[in-house]
Amino acid sequence: MGVTLYTCLHNYLHRWSLLRCTILELVFGVLAVGDDWKVVDWKSFPNKPAEIADRLEKLSRGETLDEVFTLVERLKAKGFNLFVFERESSARAVRDRLGVKTLVETPSQVGRMFRRDLASKAVELGFVKSRDEYLRLVRESLDLLARRVIRERSGRGDIYVIQAVHALDELNKTINLFYSRLREWYGLYFPELSDAIDEPEEYFKVVAEIGWREDMDRESLSKLGLRERSVKSILRALKTSIGAEVDRSDLEEIRRVAEAALRLFELRERLERYLEKRVREVAPNLCGLAGPILAAKLIAQAGGLEALSKMPASTVQVLGAEKALFRALRTGSKPPKHGVIFQHPLVRQSPRRLRGKVSRILAAKLAIAARIDAFTGEDMSERLKEELKQRVAEVLQQR
Repeated sequence: MGVTLYTCLHNYLHRWSLLRCTILELVFGVLAVGDDWKVVDWKSFPNKPAEIADRLEKLSRGETLDEVFTLVERLKAKGFNLFVFERESSARAVRDRLGVKTLVETPSQVGRMFRRDLASKAVELGFVKSRDEYLRLVRESLDLLARRVIRERSGRGDIYVIQAVHALDELNKTINLFYSRLREWYGLYFPELSDAIDEPEEYFKVVAEIGWREDMDRESLSKLGLRERSVKSILRALKTSIGAEVDRSDLEEIRRVAEAALRLFELRERLERYLEKRVREVAPNLCGLAGPILAAKLIAQAGGLEALSKMPASTVQVLGAEKALFRALRTGSKPPKHGVIFQHPLVRQSPRRLRGKVSRILAAKLAIAARIDAFTGEDMSERLKEELKQRVAEVLQQR
């Protein structure tokens, strides 16, 4: 009795194993491989680089190819009822559409074996006549795919935002370098000016437009649009200046450098206007919550809007503070409470002991806004702002 039951169970399991096959989505087609490692059936792609590139692009996006459904339907008619896939998305799509049992095996042992020499397998199945033809076809297909990916990514608006943010950062560094150099250079002639003015743009204006100490008076300084406080400070400094005399040729070169630095301010203002306009188009919800500059910095820090949308709120919270975070992980010290989102008024103006809570609330809303911008594009910024203000107000009342 026991032997008979064992024999029946063994035969049943053996029969079940014969009804199982592994589906491989390869560069030249979709293969069904049985447990005996032999190709049961297959559906080839058209022998054209553009057609192959189309299918590889769909696979890269997580889509399931029509060839997969066609092949599984044929196998189902042959009696196969268990299909092993290497990708969860394909297994789920086939299971939902065709109502068959699926498994996911990543990496697949069958797939590893077949990928050792795909050229020989393509020749054996009649897809190509030689290894050289297969390698040429694959090379041309991958070249087309790479061109499409580059074109698609270059056309996304967030890529331009990222480049503009980097340009703005480098422009600010350049302005600071000019400011530092001019303070030393012009400081030989009028060292007190750097103490009288704390705004680089005002400093450049005075040097470029006036230059000579004897030409500086209330009228000439006021024409430059300086603040009254700055005008008074400069006039006081003129009375006690200990600067050395300078040749006209030397001062003219200094003034030309100051003029160039002033043009950088004009470029920065124009770049900021462009960035604000572009961010509002690409990420209206993120821009509405964080403001255009901070929204652009978040997108740049994440490497793109889609990448930002996939990040948990805890990661968004510390974007820009990676060094402090890794140092905390290495030394066991306290991790940072915020990264670039500290620039947001709600965080910056909150009491120090509540900044961590406010940062978490803000990061959660920013993560939601990024997902809406990336996947729907619907402008819900006003509602998100109201929810954010209400939540932050509740936290601030707790103090």
